[in-house]
Amino acid sequence: MIQIAIVKTDKAERLMKALCNHFNRKRTARYEGDKGYINFGDGKCELTATPAELRFQAEAEQAEGLDHVKQAVEKHLMRFTPEDNYQLLWREPSGDKEFLA
Repeated sequence: MIQIAIVKTDKAERLMKALCNHFNRKRTARYEGDKGYINFGDGKCELTATPAELRFQAEAEQAEGLDHVKQAVEKHLMRFTPEDNYQLLWREPSGDKEFLA
């Protein structure tokens, strides 16, 4: 199961690094260039930073794992950026190869 979300921001790379660094304390997470990866055990999230947006691709085999990944990423994004009031609107990919690695 895969779902994606996009946040319009000019702080995408900084947010990606902050999320990966934070999650790496308890999970396996890393970033390299414009890509970040977080493994939650029951699912994973790939982040892609561009100059105008931060893209999230959550993936898990089970619905519960997918929900866990989405909730954890969204909770921490909100915690790190309360002043920006970002909202992640998750959706299934529609053949968008840019998200499907």
